[in-house]
Amino acid sequence: MVKQDQSPESVRAVPCEGTGSVSPLLRAWRERVDRRRIPELRGWGHRSGSRMSQADVARLTGVSEGWYRALETGAPREFSDAFLLRVARALRLSETETLTLFLGVSGRRPPVSGAPCGQATADPATLALLEHQAPHPAYLSDAAWNIVAVNTAMAEWFPFTREPGANLMRWALTSDEAREQVLDWEETCARTYLPMLRLAGHRAPRDARIQALVQDVLAANGTCRRIWAEQHAVVEHPGGHGLRLRLPCHGGAEIRVTSHVLMPAEQPDLRFVVVTAVD
Repeated sequence: MVKQDQSPESVRAVPCEGTGSVSPLLRAWRERVDRRRIPELRGWGHRSGSRMSQADVARLTGVSEGWYRALETGAPREFSDAFLLRVARALRLSETETLTLFLGVSGRRPPVSGAPCGQATADPATLALLEHQAPHPAYLSDAAWNIVAVNTAMAEWFPFTREPGANLMRWALTSDEAREQVLDWEETCARTYLPMLRLAGHRAPRDARIQALVQDVLAANGTCRRIWAEQHAVVEHPGGHGLRLRLPCHGGAEIRVTSHVLMPAEQPDLRFVVVTAVD
């Protein structure tokens, strides 16, 4: 017997509010799918015709027909992220349609995949915008703070960003170079970036890249382990984060900068960061 979606995955669920707004979309998405093209539905249900039913979607997603019907009709339920992802696959939703489903049902974006993935890439328009930030250093990083692209100024200020596999958090929290170049390192760097790591770890508990990053940082640095144990703050993006730097490219002179974190609308999985000098 097919049961309701009550797996441990539902712990991360968010109460369904305003689901009625996506009900017409769910019906339209379901009715456009030709059930005859789905191997799992062939010979099941003894139905004629090509239109997919609510029972068909329930079978494909592993829940009862009543549980799926509650989603489609906007009944108040706690639908897990895992269930919504199964619905998106069953209805053959595009990336944008899946985003609409999640926002309409839970008010959140789909979760970050925990499967290992290759190096993210930026589209040409975003790369051009990155270079146009000159003379300010600017870079793109992914959800795990891997450096995706940098402009010329960023490479001059921080040469490590041109190295294969460069990661902002690893450099900032584990390298001797960062301790030398970021003044007041513990206060302005470690106590700002570690709360960001903590939030990322809770947001994407199945993202192997982020979990490995947390473990690597804590294993490599005793100060980070101490701060991690005594400080339980969480931060998403420290708006207008200020730093005092002493970089070789500036002859060792102290400069004050502010980092500004933006999200490209075309690629919301990337961070677009611009560093501006205060003086």
